[in-house]
Amino acid sequence: MSFSPAIYLGALAIGLGIGVLTGMFGVGGGFLITPLLNVLLGVPMPVAVGTGVLQILGVSTAGIYRRRSERRTDYKLAIVLFGGNYVGVQLGADALRALATLGSVTIWGRAVPAGDFFTLSVFFALLLVIAIWLLYDSGRKTSAEGVRQGLFAKIKLPPYATFDSLDGARLSIPVLAYFGVMLGFLTGLLGIGGGVVLLPALVYLVGMRTHVAAATSLVMVWLTSFLAAIAHTQAGNADIWLALPLLVGGSLGLQLGVSVCNRMQGLRLRRMFSFVVLAAVALVAVKLATLLLQT
Repeated sequence: MSFSPAIYLGALAIGLGIGVLTGMFGVGGGFLITPLLNVLLGVPMPVAVGTGVLQILGVSTAGIYRRRSERRTDYKLAIVLFGGNYVGVQLGADALRALATLGSVTIWGRAVPAGDFFTLSVFFALLLVIAIWLLYDSGRKTSAEGVRQGLFAKIKLPPYATFDSLDGARLSIPVLAYFGVMLGFLTGLLGIGGGVVLLPALVYLVGMRTHVAAATSLVMVWLTSFLAAIAHTQAGNADIWLALPLLVGGSLGLQLGVSVCNRMQGLRLRRMFSFVVLAAVALVAVKLATLLLQT
């Protein structure tokens, strides 16, 4: 598929912004890449998903290299979560292919593309819930940075594993593995690396400090994106030429993002992330409204 020079320049700008977010929050930025490519540049949703995954993979690789000396990443936890990722990615990619074959659905008397409508609806609901919770938590006076007991620590389902990043707290391996399946599914279906879900999950469900969660999230984003890149390339959804300007911009923005992250407190970092997610919610809402109101 070929695009105009303006599309490639737009992709370069999008990649630059996503690179900054990757460095700051440890997210691949797929929750923004996919709707931005679709809404602003008019890239078909399946191609936006597949190409976005390639960009996430490239930028997260650079991010891991940039953070190699920080020693904040919990690789043990990342490997446990990765256990369920492969299955989840395949299920998500299969679901996207199935949606693409549905053609159009009738909503409020108007025919809209089924794939665009359902993927954007899932995007909207997911991001809205995450943004509301992040705003609530970061606005509480008692919201202090540090190791907290996450929800997963309360689920007693053996076998267990202990993690140094949690001061030796033990978590259920099956619970983490099934959570990995969910992350993989979102990557396969929506083209997101999972970081938009994983960062708050590591903080609130697992109990990590924000900066450790950002570093660990980046490794998980790379692993899930690697699998998704293979699946979407095989499905013909990935456009290499469109991915190139995304990667160039992302590599430049990444360096700035990591520097900013290291200078900010965890509470402020979480609050800024909530505003980024809210911006994505608004973007998806505009696209959904456009779909439903078109004649």
